[in-house]
Amino acid sequence: MRAALALLLIAVVLAVKAQPGTRAEDVEARLAPALGALGRGDFAQAIDVLQPIARDGHPQALYLLGLVYESASPPVRDYAQARAFYLRAAEARHADARTNLATLLLEGRGGDRNPAEAARWYRAAGEQGHPEALHALALMFGTGDGVERDEGEMAKWLERAARAGSARAQAQLARMYLEGDGVPQDARAAARLFRAAADQGHVWAMYFLGRLAQKGEGVPRNLEAAREWFERAANAGHALAQHELATVYELGLGAESSTAKALELYRTAAARGAVESIRRLEQAYRNGELGLAKSESEAAQWGARLPKN
Repeated sequence: MRAALALLLIAVVLAVKAQPGTRAEDVEARLAPALGALGRGDFAQAIDVLQPIARDGHPQALYLLGLVYESASPPVRDYAQARAFYLRAAEARHADARTNLATLLLEGRGGDRNPAEAARWYRAAGEQGHPEALHALALMFGTGDGVERDEGEMAKWLERAARAGSARAQAQLARMYLEGDGVPQDARAAARLFRAAADQGHVWAMYFLGRLAQKGEGVPRNLEAAREWFERAANAGHALAQHELATVYELGLGAESSTAKALELYRTAAARGAVESIRRLEQAYRNGELGLAKSESEAAQWGARLPKN
């Protein structure tokens, strides 16, 4: 609840500052009591403050009411009300409201699911440069949900989302360039996009940068850099990065070898379901490796966790 409230407050502050056509200090003054109420978790008072401003047709207040009704805990939460307020703000060209309305329509919250209408609103927000709307529309073209499936259109909208700063779009487009999926294969472009996403904290992008640096694909081969990227992703809980970092310490690739660190990381990754780490632990117990005593029973226990196919 506290994390959701913090995200809501961040959205409120950013939206107030971004509102076009109004004096920021006037907007902040009128919304200040609502912000205070939200800071206390008092959604009911926030609604009381916002409603008269919304009745004046203020897009920002309309959007914030939608956000409150979508984000609040029951019994205040009301997705139908959120849709209604988002729609009024969306019709006033509020990009965040258009994006949130599209998401409710796509997921069928607050009314019937309507992917075609969702795509229309994502496109409208995307044309205003909204990164998440651009990314969402790209995904819809990839799945054919609400629009005709079109990989070319998917790549086009992903490119726009990536340029607009969407880390998820950057990472997804990087995968496409790495594999030549729907775009020409280009490891350098992939590395550039992975780096942009990783700099925003995208964990999968960190993992792939580690792999690229380890192989010298799209970037110069650099085992120390690979270890650093694997370490960043591993510290964020990425199981495959934890496995790769375990291998780094086992073999001394870009770091001083350490059987103890390798074993700890293999166990951590295995606990998160990393199949290769489970397989390595089975092998280590079977052969007495990684400083472990041979144990057929332990090897069998790890082997039983491997996929049957």
